[in-house]
Order: sequence, then structure tokens, then C-alpha cells
Amino acid sequence: VTIASSALVLLPAVSLAHSYRINDRSKNNIPYNYAANMLDTCAPNAILFTAGDNDTFPLWAIQEVYDYRKDVTVVNLSLLNTDWYVEQMKNRYGVPISLTDEQILWYPEEIRPGIEVHRPRESFVDRPRGIRTVLNPYPLQGRVIRVQDMMVDEIVLENKWQRPIYFSSTPWDSDLKLRERVTIDGILMRLDRQPDSSRVDIPSSWNLFMNHYNYDGFENSVVYRDENATGVFMGLGMAASQVFNEMARQNMVDSAMQLAQKINTVYPEYWQMYVLRIEVLERQGDTAQVMSLLTELHDTLTAFFESNRENVFYMQDLGLTKAEIGRRTGDQAMIEEGIRLLYHAFELFPNNPFGFRKLVTVLLQQGRTQDIRTVVQEFATYKRNLEDPWVQRLLGITHPTGLTPDDY
Repeated sequence: VTIASSALVLLPAVSLAHSYRINDRSKNNIPYNYAANMLDTCAPNAILFTAGDNDTFPLWAIQEVYDYRKDVTVVNLSLLNTDWYVEQMKNRYGVPISLTDEQILWYPEEIRPGIEVHRPRESFVDRPRGIRTVLNPYPLQGRVIRVQDMMVDEIVLENKWQRPIYFSSTPWDSDLKLRERVTIDGILMRLDRQPDSSRVDIPSSWNLFMNHYNYDGFENSVVYRDENATGVFMGLGMAASQVFNEMARQNMVDSAMQLAQKINTVYPEYWQMYVLRIEVLERQGDTAQVMSLLTELHDTLTAFFESNRENVFYMQDLGLTKAEIGRRTGDQAMIEEGIRLLYHAFELFPNNPFGFRKLVTVLLQQGRTQDIRTVVQEFATYKRNLEDPWVQRLLGITHPTGLTPDDY
């Protein structure tokens, strides 16, 4: 009884020791700053379309709990596929929507004995496509027009350029050609009446990244991150990379390098920005600085991986960095260690396209044809991956002649 009682008393302690760190949010300022940065990108009284849970919930949290930038109306695209949410956006949040409640809300309707559907009682004209329909998905020319697609177009048209409109990700390829009318503005995309040909607002983005955004927590490797969190934060680095590329294209190389150095300082895990800097330095012939950056990146990713060993992104990126350093220095042991990490990450998630491509890139550099074939065959056991152009090419050849890492 004593032994059993002692074990029962200790069980919560074991769980606490095992699970405390991954649930500790005491030093995690990233979600707040992530949300604040998105909201602060928006002009006053803006409408911000967000894609899903991860880029929406932090915004709602700081708006409703901290009363922060409530002038910005956040419209979640996933929920915009439901009638109740469209109705709320129209009647409670003042989003410009011309449809009546009877054209929005779904009611049960028996179309045949025992078969019931839910749809609005009144139809409306889907203006961009000139079709009278009800607010339900419908097929058109080989594609399905979703409710969210109709509603984004409706809001843009009904807004009549009265309120600024932003997107957290690339808008869908609508009949209004929204993709051709967005400009990168910091970490968001701004809908413009007549966008500049570069499609990047360099002055605004520069000011946001260099002077305005709060990065507190992004640099702290001790803060726990899983793959989901790491994937969400990548949006910041990807946006900065696009600004960097446009600045470099316009011969603003010095300013672009300042931006890259800033991102590497405040968001050091984003290895892609190191790559952009290295490409510039190589063109300038500064090989010493290249190796210094690679060493810095290696040490940074090592720290993040040691603190978050379950995070496959860090495992992949550290493996890729080790292999690159080994390739440049002729250190075969470093290459093998990198491949080992990449293999382990791939085995943990063999359906992950990022892990697959990073591993194949290194195997390709090393000329390991048979290893490539084995990896491709395992990746291709997931049927949807057969659509990947790398898989199609690699499964049809005996040697990956002509395929380079630049092909993806």
C-alpha cells in the first residue's frame, strides 16, 4: 500500500516534469507581437482578410482582451464559408455586404422525400461572374466557386475603395483579378486600385521591418516552438525576403543587406535570409564572410534544435546547414551528420514535402542515386505526392541528370 501510494503521489510530478516546458507560456511573447505587427501594418479602419485559425486567433485575442487596434475588422476566410459568420460580419461588424439576411442565412429545405439541404430562401447575383445563384458553392468551368470566394469579391466590390483592404496571404485567383492588384506592405498584402509594377511598397515595408515591428521573443531559442508555430512565423521571413529581392532588383543592395542583417538578428532561425545574404557576398567575392555567416547560422540552429528537439523544421534546417558547411570545407563527417539529421526528419514525417526536398537536394549534391530513388519511392507511397514534379522526374530516370536544387 505504501509503495502504491508513493507511486500515485509521484505520477503528477512525472507528468509535470515531462510536460511543463512545452506548456510554459511565461516567456512567450511571440503570439502577441505577431498579432500586433499584423494589425499595425493596417491603415486605420481597415479590413483584414485572414486565412485560418493560426493567423486569426492571436488577432482576436489582442483586440478583444487587450483592446488593441479594434478599428481593424478581421475577416476569417475559413469562417466566411458559413452563413452565420457572413451575417455577423454584415450586421454586427459593418463589413460592406449588399446581400439581405434572406440571401445569406441557410434554411432547411426538403428537395426530395427524405433528402434535406440547407440554403438561403432568396438568390442573389454573383456580380463578378454575372450569375444568379444562392449563397452555396457551385461549379463553374471546371472549378468550384466557394462561399468565401463569392464573399471576398462581394466585400471588395461593395466597399468601393472606402476602407483599406489587406490580406494575410495571397488572395484567391478571382474574376476580379485580386492577385494582380495586391502590393506587399510589410508582412501583409494591400489591395491597391493601381498597384506599382514592382508590387512591393519598399518605403513602407522598410519602415515597418526596420523601425516599427516588435520582434521580442522571436530570437529566444528557449521559448518552446512546435512545427506548427514555426510554420506560422515563417510568414514574417518570407515577406522580408520578398522585400529584399525587390530591393536587390532595383540595385538597392546595401539597403537590402541591412534589412537582411536586421532579420537575422531579430529572427535568427529563418535560414533563408542567410542564404540571400550569402548569394550577394558570393557575387562580391567575400568568401570569408560567407563562411562566417554559415557558422553563425549553424550555431543558431543548433541552439534552437537543442531547445526544441521535437521540431522537425529545426532538424531539417540544421541538417541542411551541416551538409552545406561540409560541402564547402570538404568535411565528409559534417556532410554525413547533416544527411543523418535530414534522414531522421524525413522518417518522422515522410509525407512532408519540405523535408523531402531538402533531403533530396543534399543527396543530389552527393550523387547518391540509389538513396534518392529509395527516398522518392517512400515519399510517393502517398498518392497525392505523385503530382510533385520532382517525384515524376526522379521516378522516371536512372540518374538525376539535369535536376538541380534550383528546380524547386
